[in-house]
Amino acid sequence: MQKRYIVLFIVLVVITEVRAQYVNTDSLKVVAGFENPLLIQTFDSLYYILPETAIFQGNEIIQDRHIPAGRLLEQFGLPATGKVISRFGPRSGRMHSGTDIKLNRGDTVYAVYRGNVTRSRYYYGYGNMVAIDHGSNLETSYAHLSEFLTKTGETVEKGEPVGLAGRTGRASTDHLHFEIRESGRAFDPELIFDFENTKVRDEVKGTYNLTELNQLLKPVGYSVNEPTPATYTVQNGDSLWIISRRFKTSIPALCQLNNLTENSVLRVGMKLKLY
Repeated sequence: MQKRYIVLFIVLVVITEVRAQYVNTDSLKVVAGFENPLLIQTFDSLYYILPETAIFQGNEIIQDRHIPAGRLLEQFGLPATGKVISRFGPRSGRMHSGTDIKLNRGDTVYAVYRGNVTRSRYYYGYGNMVAIDHGSNLETSYAHLSEFLTKTGETVEKGEPVGLAGRTGRASTDHLHFEIRESGRAFDPELIFDFENTKVRDEVKGTYNLTELNQLLKPVGYSVNEPTPATYTVQNGDSLWIISRRFKTSIPALCQLNNLTENSVLRVGMKLKLY
């Protein structure tokens, strides 16, 4: 009986070694603790970013929140396929902080990448809205939905349905309002997606984050706008009216965010939340 166990152990070792040699090609690397081989590019990037002990921890990368945002952005998929009907930027005296994609009521809306659902409920003018935290300070949101297909607290995968298109909230037609934020700052989704050709832009590969991508594409001539900062430091001569015009917001919105009234005196140096 003891000899049988020894033989079985030797057979398992041989099979494991053969399997490792087979998958360890020019593009793959077998890593202890991972169920499937990793792309060498993926392994190298993780090894550079994470300590060795963080890489060899079971079957998934526990600390993926520390991966540069650019590494995730190049893996994103489109939230929906349709014509862009309203772009990121100033609109009707306010800042339009996302991209509107024309869809029909009931069309499926998909998660652009895996992540944790942080919001799945009605949210003011956004109507029915799903927000997903992807780690690396990246968050996407999907608004004006007619129905939810996921709940707060759930984990979704890339390409998984999260809702159905609609016109809930402040919307005049059935469409998807899609936003992407990095560290709380809204960026133009068209930095990442070429919606007309239904693909991720080639320039996304190799960039470190959305800020870098914005600087890269702005001179090229894409429809790119400076992202709205999260806060603003009051300067000499500022007033709520001036600040609201500068950042395409409203005085009531600034007052609500900063516990002010329309008659409040602004002090030079005080920081105001903009969203």
